[in-house]
Amino acid sequence: MPCHRSTLSSIALLICVTLTSVSHVTGVSTQCQGSNNSFPLYTESPVFLESVANGKLYQAGTGNDTFYVVHLWGTPYEQGFAQGQLLKSQIQAVTPMMMAYIDSQIHSAVPTLPQWLVDLIGAFGAPYLLEMTFNNTKAFAPQAYLDEMQGIADGAGVSVKDIQNYNMFPELTKAACSIVGANGGATPNGQLSQLRALDFDPTCPMKDFAQVTIYHDADGLTYANFGWSGMIGVLTGLSNTTLGIGEKVWIKHPKGVDGTHGEPWMFVLRDALTAPNMDAALSRIQNANRTCAIHVGVGDSTTNTFNGLTIAAGAYDVYNWTSLNWTAHPIIEDVFYWDKHTQPSNDPCLGEYLQEYWGRLTAETLATKVAASYATGNMHCITFDYAANIAYVANARKTTVTSGSLNAYHRQFTSLNLAELW
Repeated sequence: MPCHRSTLSSIALLICVTLTSVSHVTGVSTQCQGSNNSFPLYTESPVFLESVANGKLYQAGTGNDTFYVVHLWGTPYEQGFAQGQLLKSQIQAVTPMMMAYIDSQIHSAVPTLPQWLVDLIGAFGAPYLLEMTFNNTKAFAPQAYLDEMQGIADGAGVSVKDIQNYNMFPELTKAACSIVGANGGATPNGQLSQLRALDFDPTCPMKDFAQVTIYHDADGLTYANFGWSGMIGVLTGLSNTTLGIGEKVWIKHPKGVDGTHGEPWMFVLRDALTAPNMDAALSRIQNANRTCAIHVGVGDSTTNTFNGLTIAAGAYDVYNWTSLNWTAHPIIEDVFYWDKHTQPSNDPCLGEYLQEYWGRLTAETLATKVAASYATGNMHCITFDYAANIAYVANARKTTVTSGSLNAYHRQFTSLNLAELW
């Protein structure tokens, strides 16, 4: 299965935004004016629910905007097994729901697909495409991740093939994410703030299984994966080193620069998140057997730096806030940003908001004012305050909820004190 966007063109893409700081207050034009998030931040600590060997489960958030926080210890298999035990009903539910969702999305794309692929879909459905993706990448996946998926399957009492296929969904769709990195003059204290705004399909059933997974590895490294139950790859993450990472799809990439045989991009980002510093994280990405064409944002509070990367099987380029300058994307001091559109973007609005709040770009402002007003992060919207070790988290409206905005950026943000979670 090719890793090219046009093959599955009607499958909704995860569209990422990489945000950072702003240079001068300019005001926002009429065409860009949106509404802030009016909910006060929810700051209560997660509530303990259950524990098993190598795992503890908590519930964070309030009212209709709750999500799970799960702590995992032990070997990769033990971590997976503990997650499977703690979230058995959720994992048993999400995998068939996602198979049905993916199948519906693929079938809507049939008119644009080659006949050989149409025939395979007709015969085998979505699971075949996902299994083919897994087989293309298995040889390049770290054994620890394969062990963890096996543990999840055993703990939850489901087929490991279902867990493997589910974890290939972002690889198949070229999923993306949003990252905010602002520092220097753009933030009140000069320290790094980061936004990750995931724009996808807020009706996707994964939204009902939002989860923050805290891995406590034997080597002392602890890191948070902001995603969904049973999904082990990283598209939004923060570590106690502290590194932050996220991704955005690269749509207009050169033909042939992407590939199908390599390590899934969410696994590559997890590898990078567990690095000790920015240089090591970039080295891991550069030396990985990469596949899909994506943009990546990486922040490092130790060096107080933020970089954007454009990568694929045959591409690797690194940028900072001085690198990108086009008509609707002006250079903003101490701010690296990619908006939610195809790059280079012709939409000036994100830049205008970043300029409007330059000097005041805290993680809270990035969440409740920039992301909310710009309307980015409909699936999940997450910001990091590196100095305070706080994450602000909002997710799309659950299927069982009928009131309030569907989009994460206009729903309740919960403040997670990561210093307590580490």
